[in-house]
Amino acid sequence: MSTHLHVRSCYTLLNSTLKISAIIAYAKRYHLDSIALVDKHVMHGAMAFYHACKEANIKAIYGLEVECLYQEEKYTLIVYAKDDIGYKQLLKLSTYISTSNDPLTWEKLLTFDDHVIICTAGDNDTLQSFLLNEQKESLASTLEVFKHGFKEFYVAIAMNDSGLLKIRNEILKTVCIENEIPTFALSRIYYGEASEEEAYKTICAIEQQKFLDDPNLEFSSKRYFRGMEEMKTLYDAQDLENAEKIASLCNVTMSFEKATLPHFENKFDVDSDTYLRSLCKKGLEKRLNNKLTNEYVNRLTYEIDVIISMGFADYFLIVYDFIRFAKTQGIYVGPGRGSAAGSLVSYCLGITHVDPIEYELLFERFLNPERISMPDIDVDFPDDRRDEVIEYVRELYGREKVAHIVTFGTLGAKQVIRDVGRVMKIPIRELDMLSKMIPNYPKVTLDYALENNGKFKQMVYASKKYVHLIDICKQIEGLPRHASTHAAGVVFANRSIEEFCPLIQVEEDIYSTQFTMEYLEELGLIKMDFLGLRNLTIIDEVCEHIKKEMHEPMDIMKIPLDDKKTFELIQNVDTMGVFQLESEGMKNLIRKMKPINFEEIAATIALFRPGPMENIPLYLENRSHPDKVDYLHPSLEGVLKKTFGVMIYQEQIMQVTQIMANFSLGKADILRKAISKKKSDQLKSLQEEFIQGSVANGYEEVFAKRVYEMIMKFAGYGFGRAHSIAYGLVAYQLAYLKANYPLSYFTSLLNSVIGSEYKTSEYIFEARKRNIEVLHPSVNHAALRYGIEEKALRFPCLNIKNVGGAAAREILKEREENGLFSDYFDFVARISTRRISRKVIESLIDGGALDEFKLGRMCMKASLDDALRYASLVSVEEANQTRIDLDLVSKPAITIVKENSTITAEYEKNVLGFYLSKHPITEMRMNYAKAKPLIELREKSGYAALVCYIERVKEHRTKNGDMMAFLSVSDESGKFDIVCMPNIYRTHHEAFKKGTYLFVEGKIDKPMSMLANHIDMMDIKN
Repeated sequence: MSTHLHVRSCYTLLNSTLKISAIIAYAKRYHLDSIALVDKHVMHGAMAFYHACKEANIKAIYGLEVECLYQEEKYTLIVYAKDDIGYKQLLKLSTYISTSNDPLTWEKLLTFDDHVIICTAGDNDTLQSFLLNEQKESLASTLEVFKHGFKEFYVAIAMNDSGLLKIRNEILKTVCIENEIPTFALSRIYYGEASEEEAYKTICAIEQQKFLDDPNLEFSSKRYFRGMEEMKTLYDAQDLENAEKIASLCNVTMSFEKATLPHFENKFDVDSDTYLRSLCKKGLEKRLNNKLTNEYVNRLTYEIDVIISMGFADYFLIVYDFIRFAKTQGIYVGPGRGSAAGSLVSYCLGITHVDPIEYELLFERFLNPERISMPDIDVDFPDDRRDEVIEYVRELYGREKVAHIVTFGTLGAKQVIRDVGRVMKIPIRELDMLSKMIPNYPKVTLDYALENNGKFKQMVYASKKYVHLIDICKQIEGLPRHASTHAAGVVFANRSIEEFCPLIQVEEDIYSTQFTMEYLEELGLIKMDFLGLRNLTIIDEVCEHIKKEMHEPMDIMKIPLDDKKTFELIQNVDTMGVFQLESEGMKNLIRKMKPINFEEIAATIALFRPGPMENIPLYLENRSHPDKVDYLHPSLEGVLKKTFGVMIYQEQIMQVTQIMANFSLGKADILRKAISKKKSDQLKSLQEEFIQGSVANGYEEVFAKRVYEMIMKFAGYGFGRAHSIAYGLVAYQLAYLKANYPLSYFTSLLNSVIGSEYKTSEYIFEARKRNIEVLHPSVNHAALRYGIEEKALRFPCLNIKNVGGAAAREILKEREENGLFSDYFDFVARISTRRISRKVIESLIDGGALDEFKLGRMCMKASLDDALRYASLVSVEEANQTRIDLDLVSKPAITIVKENSTITAEYEKNVLGFYLSKHPITEMRMNYAKAKPLIELREKSGYAALVCYIERVKEHRTKNGDMMAFLSVSDESGKFDIVCMPNIYRTHHEAFKKGTYLFVEGKIDKPMSMLANHIDMMDIKN
């Protein structure tokens, strides 16, 4: 025997430890001619399996494990594809199981019985129950039904490694022989080595949410990858031969027609090519106000000819149409992104809003006529309205022809420690401690953490328990944990997608492909990205507010790109909340750049990338001394002048090769891509062509070689100018709105981060710096979101911890139906009928939402028991409804207690995440000119001074026996750590207590941590 007919991959989520690459590695180790991938219900791994088998020269057999209902009993079966038609049957079968709410019935399965082989699976089903209980008659009668129902049917002799099953399998063989049903050998494989059984058992426990020692944990023992010699000791020769026979009957070649895009139907009943030309002509006339020039007309004609010759007319029309729909629905569409902004066709169709000729953008960077590949147009929508556009295309082209793309959340380094530790019953606090020591890098591994974090390694190897934990974690690290959907990708097809790729229901509204993104294009499934951008939501909301409430005309695409206020804001680095420009690293670059025009905003975005950052010093030097810039050659000055002689953009590299070596822009793009992909053979040939072409064009060979070396250096990390211009425009639009309409801007900005304490505190601090008042939440005036109230911002009750959307809506409803709340007791009484809990009322008090009743917060909390008793006394039950009769009982007197501003501020911080009231520190800081709020010191280094409040003290003894302390401190804007060495500790340790206020000077040596060198104690009176 040289095959295995049931290998389950990790895509049967949390039921196998085998990645596709591991399956092929084991197949090669055991010299198998063929191998079957049989996952339960899904085919996520089929394309990866196809490519891996092809590369290893192993025949791929495609199977699907299904659960089928026959006469209300469950049977587990395997369906193998005999040929390409059978493979398509598997796609449809997997789609049905993965998207239908109805179980797979015997009758339904019969409709898929075409070009397939159907076998029993030897699993924990009704047949197995008949066998274990020696119910021969039931066994025989059921198998007889299957035999006559399916065109090709085999019975598996499975898991003979079990002593009991080996005995029972003899009964099964006898029944099959008597009924002339062929049997075959089947070893179900879920992991690689026998030693990996505990790792397999662990993922089963994670999936079932049970502990490893739970007696009810379901898992299969001895399901490792067996060599052929071991198989011969377990199974009869005839069963092994029949397994070979099944393998020989399965010959899928994957030779079938690819999907294409849906045809775009237009109301004029003309072909797509003609319709595209007509739309583009009208679009150009509109863009240029009918003042056409040869440059634009010729460029447009060239682009349309290329698009039509490549067969992409429908692609552009589909994108044009859903963008047209979005605009008719008042949905803001971004100005463009990526290389698509280099297309004049896109500009004329309204797909992008960046003039590619004005900004010297190249069509060939987007769509290269010399390198056939699909266009890639990504479109940005407001994140709260993206789904409307997806729903439109789904309805227009058909639910079965439009799908999201699946992605997988994996057992990453941090996650796997928590998951494995939980099923091992390791305390959560220990798992938190270990997990937090893993660096927060994308795709970080446990091996990396062990090699690069000495404390983590020391902690792990100091405990046998942790060593064992990490050993198991490493065996399953990286396995897929759950299916989710790609953040933006949507695929379209001319026919039902399940004919090319199986589908799965991940989200309720729309199906997803079972194959991940990298395999879709080869199937002809074209991806378009519908991106939901929070920043576009902000732009849209602010513009709508300006039009509706301020009665000003506002078209964000027509704002001046030289607005003085906007550039003052950017040059002053007042860019918190501005897309692309708000990170601390970007702010540092802006401080150096101080952009004076839109072109320099785009350059800033392009330069702030890992590779191009190396060019920042040269760019700034050349910008300061434009008369000294070296443009390499006079012929290149036109291309490099806007960036002061530095090759920042990919388009510049393409233009240089065009000028010097007469490369077409298509060939220039091939060179750019070859450099980025490090295709050495192609690069060698292109280098020779570049040098020869340059010499033939009159350039010195030495100079040509020098320029080529520069191209090699810059192209590897050059940035797309089209993307920089498009996203630079979004950044500018946000900066413009912030500079000119700050109140509207901050309202929308804060609404975009409801639920995030960190961002809310940052943006409120920013708003206050601009003298925008932020009013406390109010049960009488607050809405569900931030709103503008008499030129101030009103904080929503929804954003108070413990309140939540449901309670906030009930308060709003009570207010709308029965009027404003007259006082504290009126509020408690009326809201108690809406099942608002005591905890919610306390949080509303702490957050300041009841301050308008002119009672102290501590007094209201002290009076809450009386208020709740009063509420119960005035509540009247009538016809299954509760109403309030305030005349039944007099209101109680308020309980008077002394208010404490420090305690009140802390309670407020607990429920809001920051201090909304004026904190004592705010006034205290005014006495210290050097002191800065902590929020302004987060990314600083070097000397700093601050005023703070001690939240926690941790004392520590040094190696020399001296005492020192680590202080966790805060102010109204954030938190910080203060390190107090022995000399500071000796002087001040008696005052190091929670609640003490300090003025501290020292050195910031790492983010949000200061080494103190001077401390003053501060007194505060309530």
